[in-house]
Amino acid sequence: MFKSYLTTALRHFRRQKAYSFINVAGLTVGLACSFFILIWVGRELSVNQFHESGDRLYQVKRHVAYPENTFTWNSIPYPVAGVLENDVPEVEDVVVITWQQQAVLRHEDRSFRERGFHTTPAMLTAFSFPMLLGDAATALDAPESITISETLAQKLFGDDWRTEALGAALDMNDGLATTVTGVFADLPEHSSIHFQYLRPLEPWLEGRDWLHHWGNSSLRMYVRLRDAAGLRGVNEQVATVVNDNHETTITTTVFLQPFEETYLYADFENGVQAGGRIEDVRIFTVIAFFILLIACINFMNLATAKSAQRAREIGIRKTVGASQASVVRQFLGESVLISLLSLLLAGVLVALLLPAFNTLTEFEMTLAQVVQQHGLLFLGIALGTGLIAGLYPAFYLSSFDVANVLKGQFRHRPAAAAFRKVLVVFQFALSILLIISTLIVYQQLDYIQTKNLGLDRENLVYFTSEGGVEDQYEAFKQEALRVPGVEAVTLGSQNPLAVGNSTSDPEWDGKDPDDDHLFHIINTDVGYVEAMGMELLAGRTHSEAYALDSANVIVNEAAAKAMGMADPVGERLAMWGHEGEIIGVVKDFHFDAFYAPIRPLIIRYQPSNTWMVFARLAAGETEEAMAGLAAVYQKFNPSYPFDYTFVDEQFDEQYRNEQVMGQLANIFAGIAIFISCLGLFGLASFTAEQRRKEIGIRKVLGASVPGVVGLLSREFLALVAVSFLVAAPVAWYATDRWLADFTYRIELGPVVFLVAGVVALLIAFGTVSYQALRAAVANPVESLRSE
Repeated sequence: MFKSYLTTALRHFRRQKAYSFINVAGLTVGLACSFFILIWVGRELSVNQFHESGDRLYQVKRHVAYPENTFTWNSIPYPVAGVLENDVPEVEDVVVITWQQQAVLRHEDRSFRERGFHTTPAMLTAFSFPMLLGDAATALDAPESITISETLAQKLFGDDWRTEALGAALDMNDGLATTVTGVFADLPEHSSIHFQYLRPLEPWLEGRDWLHHWGNSSLRMYVRLRDAAGLRGVNEQVATVVNDNHETTITTTVFLQPFEETYLYADFENGVQAGGRIEDVRIFTVIAFFILLIACINFMNLATAKSAQRAREIGIRKTVGASQASVVRQFLGESVLISLLSLLLAGVLVALLLPAFNTLTEFEMTLAQVVQQHGLLFLGIALGTGLIAGLYPAFYLSSFDVANVLKGQFRHRPAAAAFRKVLVVFQFALSILLIISTLIVYQQLDYIQTKNLGLDRENLVYFTSEGGVEDQYEAFKQEALRVPGVEAVTLGSQNPLAVGNSTSDPEWDGKDPDDDHLFHIINTDVGYVEAMGMELLAGRTHSEAYALDSANVIVNEAAAKAMGMADPVGERLAMWGHEGEIIGVVKDFHFDAFYAPIRPLIIRYQPSNTWMVFARLAAGETEEAMAGLAAVYQKFNPSYPFDYTFVDEQFDEQYRNEQVMGQLANIFAGIAIFISCLGLFGLASFTAEQRRKEIGIRKVLGASVPGVVGLLSREFLALVAVSFLVAAPVAWYATDRWLADFTYRIELGPVVFLVAGVVALLIAFGTVSYQALRAAVANPVESLRSE
């Protein structure tokens, strides 16, 4: 029986090469596209899922209620750790980590700049970061201890790191002696926490008394509970811990979020969980389904359209005793066979395109990993796709009346033709939806890239102030300014496009006691405002000529508005024990993502509390300026590597996820259109073949080629036009919801929708017109010969 089905299927494929090619090509591309989407989805869903105690790991977060909104922060006051450790019996471990730090680690003649954290000993026991050398329970006990990654150990100690690393002395930042007490395995790609070294927290806290204050929040905190069922009780116990220990009118609610959810569910709006990257996962999962559905529609349309050519075969089969069920099995078998062939070809496409996919998404997937992790899922999808695609044609074809078929009285059912039209409309509606969404995403990303941020991010570079550069900064600055192409050099505590530090402590005359506005803070040197290209609206900038400028500040427009000052220059402003005044106002600039509004900002003259050197380079002289700057840096820091970052590159990195999503959306929209056009091409070919005699008669009676082309194209273009009317409102709703996440966004207008509609019509016309033109120029003698 199976052999008979297979023989019949192969015979049909040979006879209908063009239609078989269209089906196989559509399913192959659709499967390959959906496989890549599922690889990406699988990677996103796997982040942070590898920890053995994952179901008991939580990140400590807090909701902070301000007058204008409730913000959710990852930073927690350090004293909360003591409460969790000593007063909450359900807590087994407390892990505290600093913000990410950079350090130059040196062993003999090898030195490397790496990123890591200062943390508590439980970091290596609560989380599953396997130790290759050393004891995880004690590796961070000693003040001078340091644990390093496998990769860093290889870089510092070479191939003999397994015997030489443990107990070896490392010099940290030219002066701090540390001892390697452990080597941990390289962190998996699907970890949201990344570091190359870990150092104990306690020694780092010395001299930083401000971190012990309940009003300061600069550290991140995690806990491992003894039992996941105790989460509700812990949340109730710690909810008011900050307000209970810190006198303030701000309401702070501490809570625990499951660590396995922190990557995908990171967004909170007004104190309520509002999604995050999980939205992208859902969107692309739906896109994968839609693309497969488009490919299935091609199969169904072509199978029902070509039904007349197989009607006699079905009639004969039924006459000799074949049941309807066996005919259904036959056609489903053909469909599955096409699907399995497409699966093999899709596998080849995945293998060929995987390197490009890795480059785009910054994954490190190998083909073996893809097969191991997703092979069975891909096989199931291929089989399911074959069954879904073949189900309707199988029942449709098997239901033909034997007597009518054998008498030659078979006619296409009007319902079948109508159903094909509905499928074409649905197919192109999905494609147009993807086109519109892609155009909107592109416009928003272009808006972000080109919008005036309020400062000049181009040709601005920064690097760490350390070693000789920090100790002899003024001398370094003077030499750097003599380098051709270096226009300005200054110090800052924050990248001006990613300001994280904030406080509600500023005091000014007339401040309402209940005013809890949050002010972001940048510590700077003289010349910072000018080097950043900020626009000074009033007053002056900091100057060494004014002895009191260490207490004086510059504010942005949002800060002046928050303080209710129309003319803030000269007004008193006190903060952290420093009594000063506002000496200048800068125009608002974007120091946070476009998702957030511009918030109040204070710029302080505190060069001793900075750690970044900024250099403004002349346009067109970047290469020469950087070479000269590197030479000056090496003169002052001969044992430090010169690592630098361009501000515009880091700005682009902030929107890396949106850029990847935009590029993937472009690719998927193109694939959806391609598959839809394959089906349209097949249907147009069938229509032209079905109407050969009609076209011949029309040409004999004087019909022109353009007239015939228009006749054959009109029906399909009408279906695409209906598809646009269906897709446009859905696309408007979906893209408007996506844009709602951006405080600064483009406005939706009719142009992009009209462009998408015209593009779809032109593509459809180009697809259909080839077959229409071919039929129109054919010699009518050939089509009418039998008459």
